[in-house]
Amino acid sequence: MGYNLGTMDVVPLHRRPGFIFLLGFGITAGLYYWAINAAIEFVTPGLLTDIILILGLFSAVALFIFIANLLFWIRETQKMLAAFFRLAILGAWIPINIYVLLGDSVSVTRTIFTHLSLGLITLLIITGFIAQFVLPVRKPKERLAAFRRLLGFLIGERGPVTFIRNGEAKEAYGEQMRRAPGVFLIDYASTAVLRTTTHFTRPVGPGVTFSHRGEWRAESLDLRRQVRTTKGFTPPAGEPVKLEGVNSFAITRDGIPVSTDLNITFMLDPGHSDEPREGRDAGQPPYDFNQTAAERAVYGHAYSEFEDLPWIKLPLRLAIDLWREMVKDKTLQELVNQEKTDTPPLQVIKDLIQDRLTCHTVETRTVNGKRQVDVSREYSVLLSRGIRVLSVGGITDLYLPDDVRKERMLRWRETWAGDVQAALARAKEELKDVRHRGEAEACATLIRDLTTELRQQLGEGKTPQMRDSLRYVIHSAIRLCSQRGLVIDSTNLVIQLNEILDELSSLNANCLETNAGGGR
Repeated sequence: MGYNLGTMDVVPLHRRPGFIFLLGFGITAGLYYWAINAAIEFVTPGLLTDIILILGLFSAVALFIFIANLLFWIRETQKMLAAFFRLAILGAWIPINIYVLLGDSVSVTRTIFTHLSLGLITLLIITGFIAQFVLPVRKPKERLAAFRRLLGFLIGERGPVTFIRNGEAKEAYGEQMRRAPGVFLIDYASTAVLRTTTHFTRPVGPGVTFSHRGEWRAESLDLRRQVRTTKGFTPPAGEPVKLEGVNSFAITRDGIPVSTDLNITFMLDPGHSDEPREGRDAGQPPYDFNQTAAERAVYGHAYSEFEDLPWIKLPLRLAIDLWREMVKDKTLQELVNQEKTDTPPLQVIKDLIQDRLTCHTVETRTVNGKRQVDVSREYSVLLSRGIRVLSVGGITDLYLPDDVRKERMLRWRETWAGDVQAALARAKEELKDVRHRGEAEACATLIRDLTTELRQQLGEGKTPQMRDSLRYVIHSAIRLCSQRGLVIDSTNLVIQLNEILDELSSLNANCLETNAGGGR
């Protein structure tokens, strides 16, 4: 079993080119040897022999010139020796054909060389036919280019053969090292930029692209929208910060380390101010291909001391720099202080970052508070790299050090407890007032119900005496007690009220006791 180092896939023995060549050569040689022995007396007509001779010499000379042309572009010693070896074989093939076919050689030898010439011509014809179908080509120039590269592959002079899908190159191990003419098959979501040893040559879009000699892929790009994210974390406090990779660590104006979740959506600039196509138009390719944006994305690589910054990493880096720049001008209290009527401070920061990354000009304020319009440096950097930022997300919460978070929780609890106590005190006062009002209203209602009959008598113009007045009130009380659920122990209360009525009967009109003699 073998391995393809480009993709780390296991290559079975029966699929290896060397094994296929040896097996095919052995089978063909055996069949040919059997056919020659079966037809020892093979007579070739003179005219046919001359035609085959001319075609065989023509094909040999064509291949000789083709391989000789390759020698002028070979820069590696090992490949040059192999090309010289192939050239020498073809160079010897021409005089041998002339000597055998025109000389007095035996018929078997003439037959073998005639068959070899026929086989060479047939190979060229079949190669030209197959070259029209191995790639999706339509124009005559593209068909000729496919034939030339397939013929170069047959004689061992290979160029890069690469399939680019979703911005990733699918190729065999060592394809980048090949400098002969090659081919690139690019899907609709990808593009690539080609180069030589000295300079970048051209951007190529979706479809089939034939590379020239000495030209290879510099970088492949994804035309789809990209999303890059950095996850917030709890920053350390009181100790040196050791951070790895891209992160949103920042320090406030009062020296508090903070972090947040941050994500950004972007893509290669489509070359127009409208919304990116992204498959919305069925009559056009799904993604916009802007040659200028592809060139800028590859040409404008930013190099630092430790890393190369490709275009897909730049937007997130700029967003993080803006986040740190805005946080350092605010205290922690300003970042977390939020009034119900105001926009959250973190939302304001996110909007400012998005404006700086998506607009050519931004509105700022001077020290005196005056408004002024400035050119966005970050937008200019993105434009020079062929990048369009679509949106900025995240920045909805802060990650604080544990001790700072605990301290803020304690303060919040204290504030909350004070507010709760004040609310409870106000509730008690309100309850007391409500109770007083309820008692007053209950007393007024009770007095009104107890004096119903008495008020009726007064309304009729009568002036009852004290005893009668009390009797009216007690009658009303007995009526109220008779209503179900109004008084808890209504039966005993009614009995007591009736006893009072009996006692009132023994009194005079002014509720005074009378003796037997009629005196007071």
